[in-house]
Amino acid sequence: MDWLLNSAFRIGRFAGITVSVHITFLLWIAYRLLSAEGDYAMAAFFSGMLFAIVLVHEYGHCFGARAVGGEAENILMWPLGGLAFARAPMTPWAQFVTVACGPLVNVIFCIASAAVLMVATASVDAVSINPFAGPGRLSAMWQVYVWYFYWLNLMLLCFNLLPIFPMDGGQLFRVALWPFVGLQQATLISSQVGIVGGIGLGLWGISSSNYIMVAIGVNGVFVSYQHLMAAKYGYIIEDRSPLVRRRGSAGGGWWARLWRRDRAERRRYDPLDDNPNPGAWERKMHEEEELEREVDRILAKVKEQGMRSLTYVERQTLERATRRQQEREQELDQNARY
Repeated sequence: MDWLLNSAFRIGRFAGITVSVHITFLLWIAYRLLSAEGDYAMAAFFSGMLFAIVLVHEYGHCFGARAVGGEAENILMWPLGGLAFARAPMTPWAQFVTVACGPLVNVIFCIASAAVLMVATASVDAVSINPFAGPGRLSAMWQVYVWYFYWLNLMLLCFNLLPIFPMDGGQLFRVALWPFVGLQQATLISSQVGIVGGIGLGLWGISSSNYIMVAIGVNGVFVSYQHLMAAKYGYIIEDRSPLVRRRGSAGGGWWARLWRRDRAERRRYDPLDDNPNPGAWERKMHEEEELEREVDRILAKVKEQGMRSLTYVERQTLERATRRQQEREQELDQNARY
């Protein structure tokens, strides 16, 4: 992702998260204004509204990741949407919260704007859950603007829930399969569905001369294929390290602590438990040794060829190793207090 950040410029920082805009986003804005055929004010309004909605959507992902003990430091805005560089523990609940908090923003915006329109018009016909339906009878210009806000959030919500990586629908589909078939198989299934969906989206874009849809479809196929290869070669691994904690200790984010959903898993993998699962600790140590060997190989490659030579899977492996090291240090600090 270095090339993405190197082609972007920073526009601000809020809540400890740096927001950057890719240079191609400005080109997209310029294209929309030039093709507005004189209605520049509406084109600028629509582009600004889209930017704001997508930005808040990405902040939803970031806050979701932090709620389950993850990290979020950067958001990149570009023509195909937004990218929240959020890292959360590789567990079903943590991934679900991180991914779902983005679409949740659009759901809240839809409900709020729909309520405003229905109160203002005294009619439920002012809005429709069909994203292709037009507005009802609106008597004021501000109501038209509110309707566009509602419609744009509804369109983004429906589109973003398509089961294609890297969109939220693809990630939520994997999370839904995860508890039943395991992470590896869930990734294999969801990535294959994503490839088919990306091809279909691209073909639809070609037939309708919508080249943005073509670009999104191609990107979906590419990212889904990356996930497919990562799962095929065993590089996507469930993150057990946050679960290795002294029973009753804090950790995992306030949301996880609130619901206590990981209690059984903590007992299963905690080496300090009175009745640990036989062989679990040995298997974990074997996984740690394999990860260390892989990290050594990747670091040697970086030394010889530089960071740009790393594949997506290798970068993910380094990030996972870094998180585990940080979590081990936190675990040692917590244990030292007892």
